[in-house]
Amino acid sequence: MTIESTKQEKGASTALYAVIAIFTVGLMLLMFAAGLNGATQKPTEHPATTVSAEPVAIQAGFEMPVKIYGLVESPQAANVSFDTGGQVTDILVDEGDAVHAGDVLAKLDSDRLAARLEELNATLERTRADLTLAELSEKRVAVLVEKKLESSQRLDEVKASTAAASAQVKEIEASINSVAVEQAKTDLIAPFSGTISARYFDQGSVVAAGSAVLSLTSDAPFQARFAVPADMVSLFSVGDTVTLKVDGASIESKVNQLSPVRNQQTRTIDILVNLSSNKGVRPGDLATLLGQRHSESVGSWIPASALSNGLRGLWRVFVVNNEGALTLESRTVEVIYTDGKRAFVRGALSDGDQLVIGGTHKLAPGQAVKLSSAQSGAVNANTGNSNKASLNALEGSAQ
Repeated sequence: MTIESTKQEKGASTALYAVIAIFTVGLMLLMFAAGLNGATQKPTEHPATTVSAEPVAIQAGFEMPVKIYGLVESPQAANVSFDTGGQVTDILVDEGDAVHAGDVLAKLDSDRLAARLEELNATLERTRADLTLAELSEKRVAVLVEKKLESSQRLDEVKASTAAASAQVKEIEASINSVAVEQAKTDLIAPFSGTISARYFDQGSVVAAGSAVLSLTSDAPFQARFAVPADMVSLFSVGDTVTLKVDGASIESKVNQLSPVRNQQTRTIDILVNLSSNKGVRPGDLATLLGQRHSESVGSWIPASALSNGLRGLWRVFVVNNEGALTLESRTVEVIYTDGKRAFVRGALSDGDQLVIGGTHKLAPGQAVKLSSAQSGAVNANTGNSNKASLNALEGSAQ
């Protein structure tokens, strides 16, 4: 290695060290400048969020609407049937037909009964002839007995024959009446006025005695039956006017009867309600009984939009703290009842608290807020009244 090459290597190393030193000094200057800029930068101020609020009104108890569901039924309905068996020869009505009490609804084959009746009538004529002959014989024998031409024994025998013939006539007449009754029962008669709701047999069918042929529903005003829990029975009394909802229609009705017996399975008590009109209502329709139930809970009504999810099944609301700058405070409440739009709650709320009524999912405790222009005046007035009351309290304590 020559002296010249050694000098060149030393010069290159010196130049490299110089570049590194310059780079390090420049980097330190840049970091120092950045630190100065960060130290003099002011934090960004977020504008206060505008919220809508309303004062809380605490009340003792409230009326809670209740809904009880039941079914519309006819006060009188029956499955009509023949009380004797036979072949159905004619059905005179169909489903949906209106009938009146006493109308013939269907007929059974009565040919056998007609033949039996004809036979009995012929027998009756014969027995009546026998009775006539016995009566004539009795008269002749009685004359002979008076003339001592016939014995009293003979007269007794003739009288007994007359009595037997008379009894036989009555027996056949009773049989004729019995067959006539059976013949009349081959006509199925409507027991009351109403509408045919079902038809179970057609012409030509053979039915047994007691088999339902038609179903008849009375056209009298319908009633609705409700199974009411025991703790709600006291809400209703016989004669009370109530409102029912059937297929969206409101029907004024009257409580007709409270069952004196509790249902052993459901532990409920039946309430019968008479409908004022059958228009648009059918037996089997679902009916809703509307009532009011008083609750003794102390709390306040608030908009449902003021609620947000809390912890352990409770709910959270926000109130505006107007001591100094307006900020939010979180309060925990319990929902007692809600109709979807409003909720009755109890919890850490006081009368007059300014409750935030919307947008609670975007808010947080301690957040700075401002009220809408329509409400700021009311809050300031409340604040002034609160401060004045505090001063009066202090003066009173000082005295």
